[in-house]
Amino acid sequence: MKTIKLLSAIFIFAIAFTSCTLDDEKIDSAVVAYNNADQANGGIMYDKFWASESDFDQSNANIATLSAKGDFFRCKQCHGWDGLGNKGAYINRGPKTSRPNISSVNLYEMGQSKTAQELFDGLKKTVGRRSISTDLSTYNPTTGNVAEGDKMPNLTELFTDAQIWDMVKFMKEGMMDVSQLYDATYTGVYPTGSMAISNVGKDGDAVKGKSYYNSNCAACHGADGTTLNGTPHVIEGYTIGQFTRKKGNEVQHKIHYGQLGSPMTGEFDITVSQMKDLYKALANETDFPNAN
Repeated sequence: MKTIKLLSAIFIFAIAFTSCTLDDEKIDSAVVAYNNADQANGGIMYDKFWASESDFDQSNANIATLSAKGDFFRCKQCHGWDGLGNKGAYINRGPKTSRPNISSVNLYEMGQSKTAQELFDGLKKTVGRRSISTDLSTYNPTTGNVAEGDKMPNLTELFTDAQIWDMVKFMKEGMMDVSQLYDATYTGVYPTGSMAISNVGKDGDAVKGKSYYNSNCAACHGADGTTLNGTPHVIEGYTIGQFTRKKGNEVQHKIHYGQLGSPMTGEFDITVSQMKDLYKALANETDFPNAN
């Protein structure tokens, strides 16, 4: 009887030890994968994951489909440059036949509240996700035919695990809290609401911001943000300063991760404090005037 009890105890101990070891291995592998992840690549992928600036395979057979229906696959389209979904700057970005509804999920908050493993598991979900093969030509918000188009893409058909970890790292460490960069007033509800930005740069240091601009931006955008490589230039009718004052939600991501498809690469190591300083400098309409 003593022998049986001893063997039973050894067996139970062995199971417990093995279980702990497997759990530890899972945790350790996740930690290693997260530590090895590339936040900068995650930020680029958030904008347009199949862009040549990302590590997406440019020979992928789906690139033509992705390009043709881009807004149904770009993360920023459904979650906004600010990560706040339809309660942020995209509160008035209603759906069209060429783009889906904005998500109600606050992705920035999710990135801060969920563990890296939880985010990874969530991004790898396949149930309730849209396949790359889905016909999006019938998407029409006027007729209410939006169910499939509004689903999140099945990322397992498009991303490697390493790329998903890059996205996780971007969500946890690379997304900026835009409430630290400016004050925003949101009026109404999606999709007919509105946003007004004020107090750009908040308590940032304009002198430091101007120095940062001169060192990192002026060579291309000119001393006052009204030119591009010496030629008068505006973006959607706005100068650099004006664009920041109007669309601070977008500018922070472009500065951080680059303007894809152009020579402007990202300032991948810029801190919130430096971004705040830069915004404070760009808030000055004398130094960075509006378009005429």
